[in-house]
Amino acid sequence: MQKDFSLEIIAEIIKLYAYQQPSDLTPNYYYFVFTRTLSEIGANMRLYNRPFDASQNDFIKMYHFLQQDYVQKQDRFVWLFSRLGDWHFGLYNEKKYIPTFFSEYAQLWIDNLGELLGFVLSEDGENIFFIFTLQGYEHLYTEILEWTLQNWQARYPTLKTEVHEYQDSALAALTRHGFRSLGQVAVTRQYDVAACADVSMALAAPGYSIVDKCIKPDYPAKVALHKNAFSNTDEVTWLDIARTSYSHQSPAYDAYLDLSVVDGQGKHLAGCVGFVDPQYQVAEIEKICTHSDYRRQGLAGAVVCECFRRLAERAIPYAYITGYSNEANRLYEKLGPRKHKRWYHYELG
Repeated sequence: MQKDFSLEIIAEIIKLYAYQQPSDLTPNYYYFVFTRTLSEIGANMRLYNRPFDASQNDFIKMYHFLQQDYVQKQDRFVWLFSRLGDWHFGLYNEKKYIPTFFSEYAQLWIDNLGELLGFVLSEDGENIFFIFTLQGYEHLYTEILEWTLQNWQARYPTLKTEVHEYQDSALAALTRHGFRSLGQVAVTRQYDVAACADVSMALAAPGYSIVDKCIKPDYPAKVALHKNAFSNTDEVTWLDIARTSYSHQSPAYDAYLDLSVVDGQGKHLAGCVGFVDPQYQVAEIEKICTHSDYRRQGLAGAVVCECFRRLAERAIPYAYITGYSNEANRLYEKLGPRKHKRWYHYELG
């Protein structure tokens, strides 16, 4: 229950006001009664859930939710804003071409003041779901989980979710509802940007350089790199280019941090994209990749180090990178992370 001011501040105002009242009751008594009343109001506050609705600016609500979630939880967040931007603007799955996709694969929990307190979504319409709750509303996880089982279980042979090692209440709820661990699937690493910005990696050959989308807005060449690295194909269609261009509508996208290693002919050999929240001074680096013909030359490490340097220019203190494959995790470990967060898949048994 947070609007323009917090309940704690209101309580402090009442406490100060109580000092001015002629009464045998102490200010601490007024403070206790007021905070107890607020707690009871909060406990009885009516919540409802509904599907994602673009007409009600739900993406912006979810985006602000994740910003607030980061402020409260810091490195124990579930998603950062950048991944949500990719969920909404990254039309890499054909299911998202259907206008009803987001209402079918995202459900929001809202209080009677209109504040978003939690939600569940499927990133690509597949059987893996993610549940989010604001700090202080962790009890909603069980309610959202039970809603997901009731409404989404029939869609798939089985359901899975992804949780990190610090989500204690979520892990307990999953176990109670018959989920079992499939083991570790990813690691999120936190980097001290200033320290990493001092590390440089030389490019492998003369004539190679690092460019950004501001200097070299060559969509076909960058898309060709992504198609080769992530889909193992060199075919690029107009739809691939259009989807990439549309994905840059994400509020976290910044062309200055969309980086590539290019050769003398302008071919994109490796790349990464830095996403930044300037308000809360945090970044995430994604889409780290190398063309299959140019791997094991240190190009991905070099382009990520350049991204760190550019983030340091903006005084961003921390950046996060999540790795799923063994090869990716080996590279990210070499970059000198200061913290680790391990992710696990849990499947309904």
